[in-house]
Amino acid sequence: MQLPPLRADAVRYPAAVVDRVRHLAQSLLDAQIVDQLNQEGLLSALGKPFTVHMIRWIRHHDEIPAAQMKQPEELTVTQVAAHFGVNVNVVYYWIEHGLIQSRRLTNGMPYWITITEADEQKLRAMCNSHRISTAF
Repeated sequence: MQLPPLRADAVRYPAAVVDRVRHLAQSLLDAQIVDQLNQEGLLSALGKPFTVHMIRWIRHHDEIPAAQMKQPEELTVTQVAAHFGVNVNVVYYWIEHGLIQSRRLTNGMPYWITITEADEQKLRAMCNSHRISTAF
């Protein structure tokens, strides 16, 4: 007697789809991958058009990193915090209040921060004041 396939095997994404996502994730955001796969007429394991949630799951399950569209001169929030010796919450405060220049591709993506010489001097002066705590 032959048993039906396990549910997990029935809904597993084919290797070809996972490889395609892996290739596209090198240069495209999740929403752009969705558009590309749907334009190509590919369907999910359940026969539905792809969604961002599905692409995120594939990337998570198969450990596919998201596209990193950071410029060489840009820093992450963690890098800026370490550079100035402050808590990351201080860096988020600086971003929210326009004290440093940052960009973000979409909500949920990391901030990419550019620090100019003038920013460096201004932030160093702020860090030396008693108002900024490293234990924020």
